[in-house]
Amino acid sequence: MTIRVQFFSKLRDLHGPATLELEENATVGMALVELERRLPLLSNWNGKILIAVGVEFAPRDQILHENDLLSVMPPVQGG
Repeated sequence: MTIRVQFFSKLRDLHGPATLELEENATVGMALVELERRLPLLSNWNGKILIAVGVEFAPRDQILHENDLLSVMPPVQGG
């Protein structure tokens, strides 16, 4: 299955892929493992990044579906 991926803020500088090919019933966590395999610097953010599927924040065990949009964001900072 194919999912779409978008990176926000400083994570855009990693120049990650716009799509990922994953096995059926893959989870958000499995997608992150694949992204870290392709983008080793993403592991520096391990445990800190926020993930959304569509417009909702998603837990690592959420199942992904064909053409889902996975958003990868650094932690929210405020002032």
